Amino acid sequence: MNEDPMNYFVDYLKQKSGLTSAEVSLISSCFSIEKVEKESMLVRAGEKYKKLVFVLEGIFRIYIIDQNGEEVVKNFVEPNCFFAEFESFDKNESSLINVSAVTDCILCTLTKSDSDELVLRLPKWENLMKTGAMEAMAEMFKKREFLLLGDSIDQYRYFVQHHPLLAKHVPLKYIASYLRITQSSLSRIRRQVE
Repeated sequence: MNEDPMNYFVDYLKQKSGLTSAEVSLISSCFSIEKVEKESMLVRAGEKYKKLVFVLEGIFRIYIIDQNGEEVVKNFVEPNCFFAEFESFDKNESSLINVSAVTDCILCTLTKSDSDELVLRLPKWENLMKTGAMEAMAEMFKKREFLLLGDSIDQYRYFVQHHPLLAKHVPLKYIASYLRITQSSLSRIRRQVE
């Protein structure tokens, strides 16, 4: 990202939100730029994470630890996506998930206290957040729907076709976990497909 990351965020809000320039300026003034290094934790299960995040650059993985102590990837967060651990952000509860950076990342973040202040100054912010959360959840479910169809080869082909950024930058072990197959099975499938 060559230009100021905040300018990119402002442009995104102008294009996607239907807000006035003054409203976009107010909202963006409440966000901060943060950098997260590859493999760093953003959210840790059992802890609270009270920020709303917009990913400008990079990829995160959302995962849980199963009963056998294994990491199970549930989803990925790509650029131009909002993310919040709403149990922590909205309800002040501990997170049930882990979120770590797959690549180096640049984020715009908004703290809960700044969000509450923004609601007072721009009441429609609360509705925008709720609408955005519902859209993000629907997108997350839609992104995972393909895992219910076909066999592992079909699922991998779909993943590569519809998520080329992830296929290119996410390590095989995380893709395999997301597809619910072993890494050796994924390596075999990749050889068959390519």
